[in-house]
Amino acid sequence: MLFKKTSHKERPKLELLGIGSALNRKLKANLLEALAELSLDMPVEEVTEIDKLLQYDISGIPALAINGKVLFQQEVPSVSELRQLLINFLDLEPKDIPMKKILVPTDFSAPAGNALDYAIAIANAFGSKITLLHTYKVYSSAGMFLSVESIIQQDAVDEINKIIAQNKPKLELGVTIEGKVLRGDAVSVIADLADLSEYDLIVMGTKGATGLREVFIGSVTNGVIRNTRTPVLAIPESAVFKPLETFVLAIDNLKLSSGLVVDTLLNLAQRFHAKVKIYHKDTGEADQGIDPSVDQLLEPVEHSFHYELKSDNGTIPSIDDFVADNGADLLCMVHRSRNLVDEVFHVSATSKEAFHTKIPLLVLHD
Repeated sequence: MLFKKTSHKERPKLELLGIGSALNRKLKANLLEALAELSLDMPVEEVTEIDKLLQYDISGIPALAINGKVLFQQEVPSVSELRQLLINFLDLEPKDIPMKKILVPTDFSAPAGNALDYAIAIANAFGSKITLLHTYKVYSSAGMFLSVESIIQQDAVDEINKIIAQNKPKLELGVTIEGKVLRGDAVSVIADLADLSEYDLIVMGTKGATGLREVFIGSVTNGVIRNTRTPVLAIPESAVFKPLETFVLAIDNLKLSSGLVVDTLLNLAQRFHAKVKIYHKDTGEADQGIDPSVDQLLEPVEHSFHYELKSDNGTIPSIDDFVADNGADLLCMVHRSRNLVDEVFHVSATSKEAFHTKIPLLVLHD
């Protein structure tokens, strides 16, 4: 369906047409959820009087009208269908929509495929555009035939197109997927593309049976985290997507430079109706505890604070234990110089100590 677009700055008038039936209630619930997902604060008026319903020249109910124009009738679109309808009709700009662009690097491995599954689930929740990216390097002398690179590139394009074709049926209305094949160092290409093209999230798979250890020991994922300003969601090889209901935010005692730091976490928690458990381990007498602004920033979602007194238990085992004890579905940390994440990076790389949790890690940047 194509509709004349209007500016949402004009505060459109949304009207539900019906008489309070079960279908009307379902349509209202779906509409309110779609509005919430787009962060649109718009009142919805219910029109139930017969005289007023007759003015709309409809043949059945329920129906939805915006600014007096009936968009559909005798059907109950899904939340994703309503979300896309609102995006089109209200002419929403990408900046108005959270999690609009998701970058998924792939080396065509099973872990990369697992990461794509997570990216699709997130994209379906937000109506996002997914970019599947493969990078390659050609090690050659000046006299090497140029056709070799062409073959490598074409093989990668063919593989990406195959993956896209296999996954398109999983995409909900409004979600799109495209492929890119770029030459260069993986870390540099991924980080530069994410930052320069303003992606909202990078979703990457990690290899190995020891949970998230690869993230902290010089892998591509590690390099991307250190060289981008875009949030990174690292997916352990053994992780299988399930409803994201409980998040753990492991945080140090430093102040956040801006509320924007936790936007990605907040958007995910709101969209998946997840609760956030904020974990902090006391590091000693100078520890000031958690930045008070965190409580205010996470006010829109259910959250709670959990403190652990200083102990001989290392940082990584402490976080591991808390994640396991609380049945968390996602672990989140904030990356900045000389902070908790850097400590974890150092410890993991220089000892046998490593994360054993098998849940995704979301790294935010400050």
